[in-house]
Amino acid sequence: MRIVVLLLLGFITSLPVVTIAQQTTRRICDTIHYEYVHDKIIIPVIVNGVKVKYIVDTGGQTGTIRENAVEMKAMSGGTSRGVSDLNGMSLAYEEAVLSNVQLSSNYKLTQMKSMVFPSNGFFRELGVVGILGSDAFAQAVVTFDAREQIMIINYPYRPDGLKISEGVAIYPGQTSHPIVDVDFGGIMKRVLFDTGANGLLILSADDYEDLKDKVENRLLSRGIGISGVGIGGFDLKNTMEMKKVSIGELNFVGKEFNNMESVTCKGSSLMGVDMLKYGKVVIDYMRNRFYFFPYESRTEDMTGELKNWNVGILPVKGHFEITAVWDSAKDLVALGDQVIRVNGKNLSELKQSQLEVEALLDTVEGDVTEIVILKDGKEKKVEIKRM
Repeated sequence: MRIVVLLLLGFITSLPVVTIAQQTTRRICDTIHYEYVHDKIIIPVIVNGVKVKYIVDTGGQTGTIRENAVEMKAMSGGTSRGVSDLNGMSLAYEEAVLSNVQLSSNYKLTQMKSMVFPSNGFFRELGVVGILGSDAFAQAVVTFDAREQIMIINYPYRPDGLKISEGVAIYPGQTSHPIVDVDFGGIMKRVLFDTGANGLLILSADDYEDLKDKVENRLLSRGIGISGVGIGGFDLKNTMEMKKVSIGELNFVGKEFNNMESVTCKGSSLMGVDMLKYGKVVIDYMRNRFYFFPYESRTEDMTGELKNWNVGILPVKGHFEITAVWDSAKDLVALGDQVIRVNGKNLSELKQSQLEVEALLDTVEGDVTEIVILKDGKEKKVEIKRM
C-alpha cells in the first residue's frame, strides 16, 4: 500500500464554489459504471458535446486542463481561486465556466465552474482531463458502491428507503466537502471523506499531536520528506516530518476498526477511497447528510495493513530521487540522492512518472529489494525494506 496520492487538499481563500445548474424537477436516479485505475474513480462526462473522462474527487474542487477547457469552449469566469496541494504549495488558478455538462444520462448542468489547470502528466497518464470535486454534485445525492463499481446519482430526492436518522451531519463549509465527525477512541475529530486520496486514514499532524496523549496509540516510525508529487509540482523545500502511527480504536460512522495505521500529513485529516472496500457510502449534498453502510458488522483489525517502503522515490527534473527517508534508512540514503536502479531495473527506461516507479516497487516479491543510488558520482547499492 502506498502512502497517499492526493490531488487537492485545501483552500487558502474562502471563495464560494457554486455549481450553476438548472435541473428539471422530475425525479432522477442514474447509475454510472466507473473505472477504477490507480486507486482513482474515473467517470465519462460530456461537456458541450465533447466526450471526456474525469476523476471523481470528493475532497477536491472541479478543475480542467487548459487545452481541454479550450476544446469545451469554456468561458472565463473573471476570477481566480486559491488552493494548496498535498505538499502545502500555495497555488492560484484561473476560474472558468463550462456549459452543457452531462454527468450521467439525466443529470445535466447548464453551467459548472471549473479551475483551469496547466498540462498535467498524472492526468494525462490516467486519460482524464481533470477532477470533478464535490461542488459538481452539490445539488445531488451520490452513492458509491465499490462492490458493483458504480455511482448512483439521485435528484432531487433521497434514494427510496433512506432515512435521515441513518446518517450523520456533514460540515461542508463553503466547499461542499463531506466532512464528518469520526470517533478516535472517544475523542471526536472532523475528517474529510476524500475519494481523491489513496488508502484509508491520513491523519493530520496536528490531530495526531492532540490525540497522542488522550487515546491509545503507537508511534511506529519517523521519517522526513514528501509523499507525492502535488498538482503544484515538486519542491524538496516542502519536506515535512512524517510519523507512521497506529490508533487503537476508530469508529467511522458506525464501522469499528482497531489498530488503524496512518502516515501523518499536512492540513486536514482524511479518510481515503479504500473505505469503500468496507461499505457503501451515500452523500446527500443538498441536505448535508452522510451515510455509511458497512458490508460486515465485525470490528476490523488493521494491524500491519499499511505497508510502505522506508524510502520514497519520485521523478524530479528528468531523473528519480530519494524524496522521503524513514528512520531505518537514514544512515543509508539522503533526500535528493539520485536513484538509477530499482530491483535491477534501470530507471532511465521509465517515463518520468510517479505511477511507473510505484508500479515497479509493487512488483517486488517480499519486503526487501535493492536500489542503486549515486553518491559523489559513484554507484552505491542500498537495501530498502517495506515497513
